[in-house]
Amino acid sequence: MNLRQIHNTLISGRFSVIIFIVLVVIMRLITQPDLSSIAFWAALLLQIGIALALLQVNYVFTIIRTRTMLPAVFYLLMTGSFPIFYTEWQGSVAASGALIGLVFLFSSYQNPDSQKNALNIGIILTLCSFAWPPLLFLFPLFWYGLYVFQSLNFKTFFASIIGVIVVYLFAFVWGLYNGGIQVFIEILPHTEELFVIHPFNLNVQDIVVFGLLFVLFIIAGFNIFVSGLSEKIKTGTYLKFLYTTSICIALVMPFQCEWKIQWTLLIYTPVIFILSHFFTLSTRKITSWILVVFILFFIGMYIWQVL
Repeated sequence: MNLRQIHNTLISGRFSVIIFIVLVVIMRLITQPDLSSIAFWAALLLQIGIALALLQVNYVFTIIRTRTMLPAVFYLLMTGSFPIFYTEWQGSVAASGALIGLVFLFSSYQNPDSQKNALNIGIILTLCSFAWPPLLFLFPLFWYGLYVFQSLNFKTFFASIIGVIVVYLFAFVWGLYNGGIQVFIEILPHTEELFVIHPFNLNVQDIVVFGLLFVLFIIAGFNIFVSGLSEKIKTGTYLKFLYTTSICIALVMPFQCEWKIQWTLLIYTPVIFILSHFFTLSTRKITSWILVVFILFFIGMYIWQVL
């Protein structure tokens, strides 16, 4: 099998997703001493679920105009190569909620009567914020998305706020039923979980990984904003929003080092769509080489940590 055939197999072969699922499970089992850990199995199932959901989101909304398996392959590869993600169920819940929110957001494209979608966004982000409070910071990004998709108005904005109120109203009633107002106060996001700034401390491994992703992200962005003029307006809008989302999350990450793992899981979703678009549609031989090197790089990072 030559280089181009490997590239095409990764893009269009469903078997490649199965191979990477099996590979990820084996990699995790090798490094997990306690197989009775609920956090381990919860994170594993959530992350595999996200990987498969990325394929469905791409299929439904045609973010990449060619059928591709790369979103799932990349997500499995990028989460499976780092043991720090293996028990991270909170970040996985947050990433799942953000992805579901994207589904409702994309469904609101050029539909000013998207109150139901906006309500669902408010509900799902607020619910998932109980697992990881900084997820609430994504609300401005989703309002910006509604604006970009020409569906932001007073009704949709108010509907998203109603979604937040509904969740906290249920939490308030639950708190009163289970011990009083103090129980409700304890489950609310605390200031130290949201607004305390702790500068991002990067180790050598972080610098290498983020450096590689940054370079590829810039190249893929050039392809979207300059070379991707043949894309449909709707697809181009989705991709540009995802690109902006990645940049915004990347700007927040350096100031919340205690949430580095969770922010990384969040930023993987938009970045993976951007990279998958680039590697799927580019027909140059150099792209095939970069794709193979990219995959070998993450497998090498796993070996480096295990050994």
